[in-house]
This record gives sequence, C-alpha cells and structure tokens, in this order.
Amino acid sequence: METGVTGNGVSTGWIVFDVVEIDCAGRRLFVAGSEMPLEPKAFAVLHLLASKPGQAFTRDDILDAVWGHRHVTPGVLNRVVTLIRHALGESADEHRYLHTLHGIGYRFDATVRQFAARAGVEQCAENSAVSILPIPSSDSSAPTSIEVSAAETAPPPPGEVAAPLARAPASGSAHLDVRSSTRMHAGRWLGFAAALFGIAAAVAYFGLRHPPSATTVPPALVVLPLRPVGGTPDDTVLAEGLSEELITRLAHIEGLRLISRTSAARAQEDKLDLNQLSERLHVTHALEGSLRQSDDQLRIDLRLIDIPAGRTLWAQDYDRKLADVFAIQHEIAQAVAQVLTLKLGAANAAAEAEVDPQWFREYLELRHMMGDAKYLNAYLTAHTQFVDRLRALVVRAPGYARAHGLLARALVQDLRPVDISEDERADAAKEAAIALQLDPNQIEAHAALASIAGRTDDWSRCLDEYRLVLKLDPTDSTMRAAYAARLAYIGYIDEALQQIQIAWNSDPLSPESSLLYPWLTDVKGRHDEARLLFEAIPQQTDLRWFNAVWRRDFAAAHDLAASMPASSKYTDSYVAASEALLDPMRWSLVQPRIQGSFAGLAQPDLDREASMRMIEALWTRHTTPLPAMLWVPELANVHSSAAFQDFLQRRHILGYWRSHGFPLQCKAEGDGARCD
Repeated sequence: METGVTGNGVSTGWIVFDVVEIDCAGRRLFVAGSEMPLEPKAFAVLHLLASKPGQAFTRDDILDAVWGHRHVTPGVLNRVVTLIRHALGESADEHRYLHTLHGIGYRFDATVRQFAARAGVEQCAENSAVSILPIPSSDSSAPTSIEVSAAETAPPPPGEVAAPLARAPASGSAHLDVRSSTRMHAGRWLGFAAALFGIAAAVAYFGLRHPPSATTVPPALVVLPLRPVGGTPDDTVLAEGLSEELITRLAHIEGLRLISRTSAARAQEDKLDLNQLSERLHVTHALEGSLRQSDDQLRIDLRLIDIPAGRTLWAQDYDRKLADVFAIQHEIAQAVAQVLTLKLGAANAAAEAEVDPQWFREYLELRHMMGDAKYLNAYLTAHTQFVDRLRALVVRAPGYARAHGLLARALVQDLRPVDISEDERADAAKEAAIALQLDPNQIEAHAALASIAGRTDDWSRCLDEYRLVLKLDPTDSTMRAAYAARLAYIGYIDEALQQIQIAWNSDPLSPESSLLYPWLTDVKGRHDEARLLFEAIPQQTDLRWFNAVWRRDFAAAHDLAASMPASSKYTDSYVAASEALLDPMRWSLVQPRIQGSFAGLAQPDLDREASMRMIEALWTRHTTPLPAMLWVPELANVHSSAAFQDFLQRRHILGYWRSHGFPLQCKAEGDGARCD
C-alpha cells in the first residue's frame, strides 16, 4: 500500500530502503531493525530528502523547509548532515545515500518504497529472501564486552552511532568492518534476533513496558538538582549531593535513559524550560523538587513531570531524618519506576548500612569539592589539606566504606597534573581494599583501582575496574570519558568512540564528552568531520590545533594558536610551530621555542624515533587525551620503528592485545605487531 503524502509531497507513512526504515509519522529511524534516534531537526532533514530521492536540494531549500526562514549558521546544517550520515553508517568521504553537491546543497539517492503502515514493511520483509545476521562472537574480557545500560540507549550526539565491535581474538578470526558495524545499535539487550523488521521479541519488549501508542518512545529522565530552602552553602552542598545519589539510584531502572548529573546541573543553572529540556537533553520527563533541612531532619518535596504534556504525573513529600536518606532514595526509585511502568533493577534492592549523618554530610561535601569544576582549582591547590581532611574522617569513621574509597580516589586523582609516587599508589590501594571489604560495590574504590592499574600499565585490571564502575553508575560521564581515553591509549579507537558517544548521550552538556568525541574522530583520520564537531566547542585547545595541522590548513592553525590562553606556557610553542608550517624555512629558527612542546610533532621531517619518544612523553600527562595521537594516520610512520615495538612490549600493550584481541588497525606479526 502506498503511503500518504502532504501537500508538498513529503511522505507521512513509512519510507523503506535497504535495511533502513523511516517512520515519518512517529519520527523514528530504524537501521537493521534497531532504532537509531535522531535529533528533531536531523530527522526533519532526513525526512525531507528521503521523501524525494534523486532531487537536488539547495542549502536554502533545506533551511527554509526545516528551520522556517530563521537565521541559521552554516555550521548548524553541517552538523545535522553529519548526524544523519552517522546514523546511516556513512561519512562525508564514504557515502551511499546522502551526497554533497558542492556549491549547491545535497541529494539523497536510494531506491525507496513507501508504505502507509509498518505492517506493509513487515509483509515486504517476509516476501524477501533476506537472512537474519547471527550475533558476532566476542571475548567476554575484551573492551567491547560491556553491559549495555539504560544510559546507552539514548539519542545520539553529533557523532557516530557505532555498535560494539566483535574484534578478532588472537586466534585470528576476521574483524568486523566498522562501517557495517554502525548499522547495529549498541543496545544488544534488544538482541540481534530483532535485526530485521518487526521481530516479535522487540515488539514484546516494548509492549511489556510501555502502553501501546502511535509513537512509543523509551522514557528519558532528567533529575534536576534539588533546590535548597535556606540558602546556606551547607544546604546547597547537601541538596546537590543528595541529587547525585538519587541519579545513581535511578540509573538502575531498566529501560530508562537518565541524564547525568553534569548536564542536569547545567540545565538548572541555565534555567532551561520544559521545551528547552526536551530539545537540548532529548528527555521526556523531569524530576524536580526542593530540600529543607533542620539539624538532622529533612523535608524533600518532589514531582515527576511529563515534559511533552507539561503535567505532573506524581508528587510526594518526605519528612525524614538524614539517616533515612538511603531508604528515601529507594522509595523514590520505586515510585518513578512504577509511574513510568518500568522495572526497578536488582541493584536497588540492597539498602546501604545506616551511618552517622555527620559522616555522610562531610563525605558529600568532600566529594562535591573533588568533582565540581567550580571548586577544581581550589581542590588541586589545596590537595594536601583535602587528603588530610579525608584521613581525619577515616580515623573518626574507620568502618565507613565511602570515606576509605574517596580517600583512595583522591590519592590517585587523575586531574592532578603530576604523577603519583609508589607510596601514594600503595596507600591508595590499601584504602581501596578496606573500602571494598566493607562494601564490595564502593564506586570510588573501584575508580581508584582503575586509575592505579592505568598508571602501571595493567590494562586488564584497569579496563575491568572501569567497566565495573560504569555498571554501578552508568551515568558517570567523567568515568566513562576516562574509560574511553584508556581504550584509545592502547589503540581501541572504535570502542573508545562508542563509549564517549554513550557519555554524550547521557551528558550532552558535558565539556569532557564534547571535546573528546571530536578528538577521537580526528585520531580515526576523519579530520573534516572532526572539524565540524570542534566548531561547536568554544575552547581553543591544542586538540583543535592538531586538527587544523592534519587538514593542512596552516592559516587556521596559526589563528587557533594565537587565540590560546596567553597564560599557558605552551601557547608560544604552538604559535612558533604555526609560523614554521606557513614558512618551512623557519623550522630551524623556532626550535628553541618549541623545545619540550608537543607542537614539535608537526615538524614534517621529524624522524620516527624522535616522534615516538615525544608521543611516549604524553603518557606522563594524565590530564589529557593526547596520548591517543599515537594512532593518528599522519603519525603512522612511527609504527614501523623499533621504538614503537619496544613501547608495545614495555607498556604491556602487546600482551593485552594477544589475550583480548588486536585493535582494527593492528595484527600480530612475529614477536610484535604490524599497525597500518
């Protein structure tokens, strides 16, 4: 049956081509049977182009149709096109459907069929000789073998929607091509049995959890920080701390996408209204409320809002003691799950042991100082005093797991710009062990162990600990970004991109995720895509500078270097390198200015051994994603050096690859590895 069309010829039913389905009325995109959510504007552009395959659309045509003649910068449409390409599993360089017409606009090419309802699509699939793809096998200990949480089923950021790859283990089975893997959604809990249209398992899953409707959208929730009624700094810290605790608890509701604490706090600071929450965070519900405290008494007022309708679905007041806070969190999680007709995960069943409210209050204050960017400089400056306060808390509360765990994490905090001593590592490991003996699921203790293992090149322990942290708190985008960085360090760039995409899904306003995603895209060699992603970021960083260098846009590199903070000790080195890139005769003159700076990697005639030494020096800087530069195509010549092979051995990377599977760009060769 042919679908209906609007007056301007745009389809209103289902558009189907290859393994792609577009639900025009429901505003949903499916690839190989799995839903690939798109931002509203991105879906509207895809809908417009796919409704008229083969027709050339100018940029003004698209802007007029989708944005309604409003002023929109060129970068906005570029970003939307990038989103569409990633959702369809293509890029600007490798495109099958969406073609750029230089100087004109875009054209969509595909043999499309249109149906009034999905039943027609399913009937078509039944009549087609299309086989169902098997589930690729994967070693359970490989970095891609992660448990997919509700946070991972979110609308995608401006980046690639990539599924976990089935990497070849040491036995040598074939790699799964990353382009084809983008057609598989990261949500493996839907099952590859639902890889084609309308398989009953997927239908049953959604039918059990959501009432049938014309457009079934998985619920997405933002928990806005509680508003303190009182206004003292202590009130604010307690309110924000309890909000973070509640987010961690709610993250274990099955089938619920939860926005992380960073974006939730930013949304409240920016005073986003319901429409803006929906547009910028892609949420369907918001939980908001207030906190009033008097001594050890708490009053928490909450309400759950249905954002599309703007109505309150549930409201509740809690008058309890601070010591009852964990029971309150469990009650709230149960209530939210019930209202949204979802299931509360087993992780919520175990209540935390009752502790002295003052211990808990002090723990929240210290954790807040360590994790809040507003207090970061003060924390780093007064790190010794911070650790001393934690040690004093541990002395007063020797049986308090959170105090031991936070102390362990503070001792190895990756935000510190210096390496830590063996004594500090041993001290941190001891405190983490005490915390885990008291509470095997103590998150900060596992985070500390992940950091220790990463600093000592124990990659199996490092990545396992990160996965456990993210299982316990799926919305911790900071830890997920750290996990992604460690994966990228040792060559798993595709898996790192998947993880940072998940972080961006749950934390779309996070500066860490928004910076790391374009950087890893750059490391993959997709420099033009990375440039578009970097354009949305206000920071003028050395990461953007390298992107301009790799694109050979040396004038842009010079402008970026000139706009870096004058207070940075490296700014002049980037300016000097930019001058030499514009005039190669200046390289000998600028050598004193670039000495000790990673800007020296831009030198065109730098020998492989020197490049490798410079790249390894990056590994001592635990506050930067720069070590992933080892895998950028423009520096691939170092991979044929003896220094590179020695590096793989000394850093225990080769051993990890042999046990867990080589990254896509590398394979075993003799006693070492060959990386293309």
